Amino acid sequence: MNADQLADFVADFEEHGQLVRVSAPVETELEIAAITEQVLKLQQTDHAPALLFDHITGHKVPVLTNLYGSLPRMLQILRSDSLAAVADRIAGLVAPDLPEGWLDSLKIIPQFSQLLNIKPRSVKTASCQQVVKLGRDVNLSEFPLLKNWPDEAHPTITAGQIVTQDPDLKTRFVNARPIQVISDQQLAIRWSQHDAGYQLLQKYQANQQQMPVAVVLGGDPTCLYAAHAPLPSITDPYAFSGFLRNQAIELVRGRSVELEVPAQAEIVMEGFIDTTSDPVEVGPVANPTGYYSSPAEVYPLQLSAVTHRSNPIWPALIPAAPPSEENMFAQVTARLFLPLLKLLVPEIVDVHFPPAGMGRYLLFVSIQKSYPHQARRVVNALWSLERLLSLKMIVVVDSEIDVQDEQLVWSRVCTNVNPGRDLIYSEGPGDDYDHSMPVQGIGHKLGLDATRKSAAEGHPRPWPASLSMPADIQQQVQSRLDELGLA
Repeated sequence: MNADQLADFVADFEEHGQLVRVSAPVETELEIAAITEQVLKLQQTDHAPALLFDHITGHKVPVLTNLYGSLPRMLQILRSDSLAAVADRIAGLVAPDLPEGWLDSLKIIPQFSQLLNIKPRSVKTASCQQVVKLGRDVNLSEFPLLKNWPDEAHPTITAGQIVTQDPDLKTRFVNARPIQVISDQQLAIRWSQHDAGYQLLQKYQANQQQMPVAVVLGGDPTCLYAAHAPLPSITDPYAFSGFLRNQAIELVRGRSVELEVPAQAEIVMEGFIDTTSDPVEVGPVANPTGYYSSPAEVYPLQLSAVTHRSNPIWPALIPAAPPSEENMFAQVTARLFLPLLKLLVPEIVDVHFPPAGMGRYLLFVSIQKSYPHQARRVVNALWSLERLLSLKMIVVVDSEIDVQDEQLVWSRVCTNVNPGRDLIYSEGPGDDYDHSMPVQGIGHKLGLDATRKSAAEGHPRPWPASLSMPADIQQQVQSRLDELGLA
């Protein structure tokens, strides 16, 4: 697919029946979110269309939802016929130097950004700056700001790429978090205390500096996916976006901040966070676990400019329990980044994020087990990875178990786990979204070792063989299904 901007994908998806244009009038408060959620629930995930609402009450800018909500669209966005093909490309970045041990693996990760070799390209003019409003002319009420759930305190920007930079190294940082609109010229970024963005904010605060920020909507859809992806911290997400699309992303300098943003973006909001000012309290915001996040104190982002295309589209991710777009992100990410995960934990065979865990709390892992208590090592290794910080339950099974078969995994938990021996407990940093933790961001974690056990692991009895039909019999029966009247 030859596309550089969001409108190209919208047109292509509509032409091929993967997008529905909703021309009936709709409200930004609750209605768009409710319609999107109903479409996801009523249709199988891979068949749920993207939705373009082009008649928004009181607004001229259309709203796009569920862009990433199906695997066929994700594959088109990734410019590939399969996730395995993209994973192979990622594996190819480091395959010539595959390490053998944990410490050697860590040496490879800092090279990942360099190996991408598709650096963003700077341009002087851009379609995202066809319309420019500065200072007092900034007025966010001109846009269709969505309130997705009834108890949210403010409208929320859910599909924004948050761009800033390290105050010392000047390296770019891009991620995605909920952004509440607290006035026509102020935003509140709901960073987690574990986010690199929050840690950069603390650096600016220590230096008593203002923090430049740009909130980007739209552009090539790989940009938002890259902002969600679990990349090594030194990797530029826009370089990864260029890698995915096999073409460098074009960036343009902002009109009021010394930050570069995607030139093909739909809308860009620029401003500064004054770290010397007093924080403000903002109310609840919906999060992808299906619950509200608690009120929080944040330093507001004061907007200094808003630029956009002459005919922009407002993209939105509707935060909800599965099925949801964010859950599709998790499924795609598990496939694409398995090669990198295997670099760090070589015995891993496969991983799966079950939808019930919202792509953040529950992970199934199959391993090639070669020594006692190896599952414990794997569990602790995964918990040590910054990008898997939110996991609070990890289930480990043997290599022959298909972790995509969730019923099979749970059957192995029921048959192979002795609770007095095979539960692995830990306590430490966790997900700020997890309301079950008594202290926000700090809680307990549980690993379940559902692998077969040996005497060295405290199992003196012989471990039984599992039932398995010979392959030739299975093939013979398969060939006779028509004859048996069972096809």
